[in-house]
Amino acid sequence: MRRRNLIAALFLLALGAGYGILTTQLPVRSLPDTPGPPFFPWINTIVILALSATLLVQGLVGADGPVPPRAAGRQRAIWALGVFVVYLATLPGLGFILATAPFFAALMVLFGEARPLRVAVGAIVATGLLYLLFRHGFNVFLPTGLLKGIVP
Repeated sequence: MRRRNLIAALFLLALGAGYGILTTQLPVRSLPDTPGPPFFPWINTIVILALSATLLVQGLVGADGPVPPRAAGRQRAIWALGVFVVYLATLPGLGFILATAPFFAALMVLFGEARPLRVAVGAIVATGLLYLLFRHGFNVFLPTGLLKGIVP
């Protein structure tokens, strides 16, 4: 597992560096109080590089967490993909808030959280924070779905 982490980290660091180089070539817009075209690609670059560096350090230190058996990991990945497909299918009709909270709750249960209160609070808080971040922080309009007229 340690060798795989090192190889994956180096590959992802190279990919993130290449993505960052391509991001520098995007045009800069000079409208006041707007993020501009390179804003989200820079966020992606920073996240990819930070997570890759973390994986590299973890591989060098040799800190491996518990590894699920291959069959269990594969089964969990298939279920997570299925939940994601359902989320994408319901997102336009239900809207961001009503589709995302159950999506987060399903993923939390799928990955081992068994306490219902923690699942409910975690899903609602995460959905609310993401909504506030994108709607009011980035001025990105999210699908309202069934809550049209209720949610601004």
